[in-house]
Amino acid sequence: MTRALWATFLTVAALVGIALAIALGVGAPDPAVIERAAAGAFGLLGLGIGSIALSTAVEAGRTGRARRGQAFEEPTGAGAAGYVALERALRFGASTAGDFHAQIRPRLVALTKARLARSGVALSDKDRVMELLGADAYALVEPDAAPPADRFGPGVAIDRVRRLVDTLEALGE
Repeated sequence: MTRALWATFLTVAALVGIALAIALGVGAPDPAVIERAAAGAFGLLGLGIGSIALSTAVEAGRTGRARRGQAFEEPTGAGAAGYVALERALRFGASTAGDFHAQIRPRLVALTKARLARSGVALSDKDRVMELLGADAYALVEPDAAPPADRFGPGVAIDRVRRLVDTLEALGE
């Protein structure tokens, strides 16, 4: 139901409940009937208030985009799905060292190899790569890096990954 319809329903239920309470208070002919009618009216009033409270809570929990009437849709194309998977992997990689090492690091190594190859540099040439990328960025893509000792330790901040990607993009310019 819409909010206006609920407001009307609640107003009518409240008025009926109040009228029944007054009738009971002034000593209507059959108090048992009035008591049952009042109980029903107040029950409906409670149901209406509860429904509005629940719908308000659900509405407050929805995202801003969905609140405006636009349902969130996952991207459907294969390329878009790849971006979504990469974004999720980046978030997991920022969470734990194990996720970074297993999910993000292989992609960064492949990306770095390809970008360096355009400049005629091999990733195995540690000194040259460190000169081009810097020690912090090289630590993310070092070919001989061992898996982390604590897989559940803190991951790599997305800003570090962003700086590496920015540096790799600058190499092509």
